[in-house]
Amino acid sequence: MGNPTVDIGVRTRPEERPQQEEILVGHSHQVSPARRTYIGLSTVSAMALACALIGGVQPAKAEMACATLKGAAIPKEAVALPISGVNITSADVIPAAGAMPSYCKVLGEMAPIDPKAHAILFQVNLPEEWNGKAVQYGGGGMNGTLVTAVGPLRDQAPVTPVPIAQGYATMGTDSGHPDLKPDIGVFMLNDEEFTNYAYAAYKKTYDAATAVMAMRYGKRPARVYYFGGSEGGREAMSAVQRFPKDYDGVVATVPGQHWIGLFMANQRYFDLATRGGGFLSNAKLKLVQRQALDKCDKLDGVEDGIISRYVGCHALLESKALRCPDGKEGDACLSDAQVALVASMRTPIKYGFALANGYTEAKPMSVGAEGNTFSVNPWIMGETPVAPDDLGRERLGPGVVRFAIARDPNFRGQLDMAKYRARIQEVSKLLDMTNPDISAFAARGGKLIMKENTGDYIVSPYGVFEYYDNMTRKVGPAKAQQFTRLYVSPGVSHIGSAPTVDNSPVADKVDLLGALDAWVDKGTAPGTLTATSYTTGTNPQVVATRPMCPYPTYPHFTGTGDWKKAENFTCRSLK
Repeated sequence: MGNPTVDIGVRTRPEERPQQEEILVGHSHQVSPARRTYIGLSTVSAMALACALIGGVQPAKAEMACATLKGAAIPKEAVALPISGVNITSADVIPAAGAMPSYCKVLGEMAPIDPKAHAILFQVNLPEEWNGKAVQYGGGGMNGTLVTAVGPLRDQAPVTPVPIAQGYATMGTDSGHPDLKPDIGVFMLNDEEFTNYAYAAYKKTYDAATAVMAMRYGKRPARVYYFGGSEGGREAMSAVQRFPKDYDGVVATVPGQHWIGLFMANQRYFDLATRGGGFLSNAKLKLVQRQALDKCDKLDGVEDGIISRYVGCHALLESKALRCPDGKEGDACLSDAQVALVASMRTPIKYGFALANGYTEAKPMSVGAEGNTFSVNPWIMGETPVAPDDLGRERLGPGVVRFAIARDPNFRGQLDMAKYRARIQEVSKLLDMTNPDISAFAARGGKLIMKENTGDYIVSPYGVFEYYDNMTRKVGPAKAQQFTRLYVSPGVSHIGSAPTVDNSPVADKVDLLGALDAWVDKGTAPGTLTATSYTTGTNPQVVATRPMCPYPTYPHFTGTGDWKKAENFTCRSLK
């Protein structure tokens, strides 16, 4: 058989079909004759279809079977940002299994402009029983791995069906570069790959994936949501700030939106731990954590191993109180070098100049969860000491400083921010998602739910709070409440979960997609949510519940009843 054709609307005779230009595919950028295909249109060209897709115009109904999507062309003009072409490399029906429904799995790639750059890989999942909506999944870390968009969302409870099982079409991308560990960040040396990672790949994926949905279902999704955490949370904030017309709702959890600042801080901590001799073992991190808990745990009404009144604790702590009498390391105290690292983590880092949107410092890390799993380690220094001349090839902060700022694969040591001021500001403008003016998103009816964890030691919670305060002032407090919420999970790590005083998990699971969809579709604005923790295994049972209070409030124990039950807490103001 010949190449497949895709008709949108009324069929035309073969001689009336527009000529389809060749598109570049794959990492070698060669065009396979078998993949030179076209879309047959009624009275409009591929360019007109592209304009319709970009502009949100519903093309005429022309549903396609899953298998016919393979090799079908999407005109590059359907993607608003520069690419050389789009190719659908596979389309397969995945049979229903267990809780997962039958769906059409579509893989594709978008060829770059720069022949030295990698293609952007993307995946679209199209359930047979579609609810008419779509969810774009965010990535993580430096990306480089295709986000399949079939698994659970960040903080999703094990009893909540994944989005595709709820009827959502889903999409994800690798952001346009492969995972090149152990050299984290090396892709940043290529400007197109760096720009794709910064923001472009997610918009390109949105355009290509919604075009695939239009072909499969004969219409575009009525609602499109972006849901991401960490790097994916930064991407979610990019959707709000850079592409407000595309998304009806966004969930951004533990968002790395102060991108360059948090990684420069991370690199500084790594340098103090290695060249500075301040490495902190897990046992020493427990000492640091204990100091904070002793001072601040009871401020929320219950000593449960979690600092729920998370603002104000820094002022009660003195890092030097942890110092060994002679400044040399002991079993129950810290050396001078270790005290210096702890003090740096608890103190803002001044840039000496302004980054994008006027930010002048990196906020300090949180306190009270330093010794928990996935808190300070492994983000900053790893689980074991490394040599003073270690480049930090597997650490996020050193990788960003080496490749994004210094652009020197062998860079190590403290970063002279004054020397690299121009480059730091350039990278900040590209990657920091800190624009407080999101009125365009509000004007189109968009809803934003943010969430931060105070046991997060890669993203400073106080940077997220600062952004939310700035945004609220910019758009106005009353207006902000009409379309934004920021929720906080006290004590919870960057990736979720944390132990309480009896080693049971703190309640941290919540259905943020459900809250967002109810707000967007039904106008039901979320108030205080309920977080839940569960046992592990095939039949998860509830361990504890706790109110997830909207910032600037925190959960305060009433003084009576079980502290593992949400009804025994109230949300009090932090002010």
